[in-house]
Amino acid sequence: MQTETVTIIGLDRISASIGLGLQANDLGLTIVGSDQDSSVGEQAKQLGAVNKLVGNPVSAATAADILILNVSLAEQEAMLEAVAGEIRDHVLIIDLANLKSPGLKWAKKYIQKGHYVGASPVLAANSLLDGRFGVEAARSDLFKQSVFCIMPSANADPKAVETAVNLGRILGATPFFLDPMEYDSLVLGVETTPGLLAAALFRAVTKSTGWRDMLRFAGLQFSLSTASLDSPDLVELALHDKEASLRWLDAVMAELEDIRRLVADGDLERTALIFQELSYERRRWQFERQNNDWTQVESPDLEGMSFTRQLFGFGPKKKDKKK
Repeated sequence: MQTETVTIIGLDRISASIGLGLQANDLGLTIVGSDQDSSVGEQAKQLGAVNKLVGNPVSAATAADILILNVSLAEQEAMLEAVAGEIRDHVLIIDLANLKSPGLKWAKKYIQKGHYVGASPVLAANSLLDGRFGVEAARSDLFKQSVFCIMPSANADPKAVETAVNLGRILGATPFFLDPMEYDSLVLGVETTPGLLAAALFRAVTKSTGWRDMLRFAGLQFSLSTASLDSPDLVELALHDKEASLRWLDAVMAELEDIRRLVADGDLERTALIFQELSYERRRWQFERQNNDWTQVESPDLEGMSFTRQLFGFGPKKKDKKK
């Protein structure tokens, strides 16, 4: 079956960038967008991330060959249940939810046709300092030279997984496979914990004397440090695995105690040395992210296949429609 329609339910920086990335490759696709906020949908259409808008997400899903779900964790189960009876037999559902194991559970319960794969496109290194989450920050190269995490179920159709792999490649990213539960445990350290620290920092500042005056000149540092508070999934992420969240909080609190002792001791040379080492490790991480040289996967043999077929793994390429 030739892929013609990609539907994106839930439009933000990530999903709109996927739309822009597909459009940039001139694949002849129709990209349908749906968002509960009509103004967000209009903005995505003006940017060129989608060709058309459908207000009802279930209606938007019916014609999809590839269905990209980008909804909050609180909405995930209801959305999978709602679209389950309306999707096409061959549809590939790519779920971008921030946690993967719940989606797999709901998909097993509700999705009786089509194919379900969890995925998470990772921002390119040169986009990490942009703390925006909205459609206005979407770019066609947002994932270029980064990784496209893929978390398929144990019984996922290999062709469906290959399609997800090739989608990541079209976006300029390297596919990286993870077990869904492993992904969920790892994301706690780099997504959930920063969000909880953002909450603590913002609360501490807003409870201090003269905080309103302070916030008048708060700049980039404070803005980026608290940007995670805008994540709609922060509470669900923190409470999904409470024990793991508490372990991360305990680890961070122990580090804060160490830093507090350094400040209390007033040893400038020792404190500067420790912070210099941390800064070096952070720059090394940024360098590795920029070069994306820590993961390698072999590409399947795509010789002789049309570019569109390389992406979507479906049948022979159809002749161009007459305009």
